[in-house]
Amino acid sequence: MKYSENEIKQKKISFRRLAFQSLPEMWSFQLMAGLILAVPAALVTALMNRVAAVSDGAVTTANIKAFLFSWRFPVVFVLGALLVFLYVVLELFVQIHLTEDILSGEKASIHREVSAGFRSLRKFFNPAGFLVLLYIFLAVPICGVGFSIGLTKAFYIPNFIMDVIESTPHYAVLYAIAVLLLAWFGYRSLFTLHAVLLDGLSPGEGRKRSAQIIKQNRPGFIFGMIKLTGMIFLVIIAAYLLFLYLPQLWLERLGAGMPIAYQIDLLQMDDISALTEMDAAVIGYRMICALSVIMGTYLSSIAILLCGAYFMLRFTRYYRAFTGKAQEEWLERPKKSRYWKKVVLIAISVPFVLLCSVLIGLFFDQMFRRSEPVRIIAHRAGGTMASENSVEGISCAIDRGCYGSEIDVQRTADGFYIINHDNDFKRLTGVARAPEDMTMDEIRELRIKDTTGNGRLLPVVTFEEMLDAAKGKELLFIELKGSSADQRMVDELVQIVKERDCVADVAFISLNYDIISYAETNYPEFLTGTLFFAGIGDVSRLNCDLLVMEEETAGEARISQVHAAGKKAIVWTVNTEESMYHFLDSSVDAVITDEIELAEEVQERLDGRSDLQIILDKVSGLLE
Repeated sequence: MKYSENEIKQKKISFRRLAFQSLPEMWSFQLMAGLILAVPAALVTALMNRVAAVSDGAVTTANIKAFLFSWRFPVVFVLGALLVFLYVVLELFVQIHLTEDILSGEKASIHREVSAGFRSLRKFFNPAGFLVLLYIFLAVPICGVGFSIGLTKAFYIPNFIMDVIESTPHYAVLYAIAVLLLAWFGYRSLFTLHAVLLDGLSPGEGRKRSAQIIKQNRPGFIFGMIKLTGMIFLVIIAAYLLFLYLPQLWLERLGAGMPIAYQIDLLQMDDISALTEMDAAVIGYRMICALSVIMGTYLSSIAILLCGAYFMLRFTRYYRAFTGKAQEEWLERPKKSRYWKKVVLIAISVPFVLLCSVLIGLFFDQMFRRSEPVRIIAHRAGGTMASENSVEGISCAIDRGCYGSEIDVQRTADGFYIINHDNDFKRLTGVARAPEDMTMDEIRELRIKDTTGNGRLLPVVTFEEMLDAAKGKELLFIELKGSSADQRMVDELVQIVKERDCVADVAFISLNYDIISYAETNYPEFLTGTLFFAGIGDVSRLNCDLLVMEEETAGEARISQVHAAGKKAIVWTVNTEESMYHFLDSSVDAVITDEIELAEEVQERLDGRSDLQIILDKVSGLLE
């Protein structure tokens, strides 16, 4: 329903003024849509976890085979699709309908926009529509072209897969081509949602119209998008400088005389009067830092949300212009809007921010400091310090004080156990044969190219040699690898370990949960761990002692879940500086990495942080 002449007085205004007037309205809509989304999303997620937990407690990539052939798979699939629909409707469809109503001068309400959003969803229940939703869900996070949803904003291809892609030329080329094709498809489909939602076209017709719009208006559209993106970038930078960077500079000056790693334990004090002047000064400084960081982050987030709302408004305006609905002047939004009441809800958070700041100041050490550092496990024996899966790698890891080394064990055709990561020896020796197809005598003839690049040729290492090198010096994480990884492998490795009196020096881990569950059940005296890179449900209920998670899977909530069950949480393979900085400052028990020296450098940097930097890191980590 359009506003009456009395309400708007038919006053014409510029688009810039309309956009400025509409920002609070769009912001409040984002807030309300987020609140509406939170409840059903939480319920659907909880139900998915409950269904996943029916058998082993969780479904992960380590035990997914049984799940795929059970009744749980279609149920979880439907619930997952429902979750995607909720996010798409409440984060994208509602915004598009709202911006259209603003530009066409119609009244807007959360009920009207949400109802329109859910009604529009029916248009996507066809092959072309599912393709569009699949692109939003999976492709946008990878190629970066198109509208995304919060559910998959942090989605990425696991590092261990990317390592394989980047190290294999033809995989790298295929990956680059795939990303470019996805980006091209996304670019030509940018207006698909608008065509379907605003003009009632089918998804297939909407994609064709989008491609036609892009083709006919390419120069102006590209220039306009560059200009718009640049302006938004400058606004976000300005918000960061004003709300975070400049206050941070002032706080660094204020705290120039404050000690580093100063510890105060109020819980152990019998009398508050025992606080020294330095204690009081440090507590006060921490409160000010916390208040500045939380408020600065909060205001910066608001600026980002407003920029996103403005971007969608401009994008909808482009669609109207390109489809013959261009306007030079626009109808003014009503001055007496009830949206200010929703903004009041934001102000209620101020006392909460103050309370958080006080608590951080008083209990800083209890909230933020670990009692001991995150332990380091060298990937493939010694990481990049030595040739992979070599005895020399074990020695290097021990010399650098690593908690342990991870190695890969496979069985030969005649029942011996050797160390090799790949399914065959081609990458390291040029021989494209698998260990289980070769005898031990044949494998002894092979020579491995030293992976550090020094040109040396090394023999294939046996499991026993690795045990002897690590015994009593570090924990050996033995990954049961390849097609020969089975119950027989567990039984025979256990026998070898016991013969060498190394039970306390090893942990069995594998991507195959059935094998690990067998080992845990039959040999409880051994440490066991399940490797996985995706999962839903309560992973702490898996029948093992260690949960070895890929980076993306290792959220704080899951780590707390694992610790609550008395188990250990380990993350693999942490090789980038950014990931290292995050996980060495987290609650995980250990990280598996190739970059031991980088881990030491990052840990040293973490130990030398000021209180302000610690608070900045923790607050930003909570928002990720």
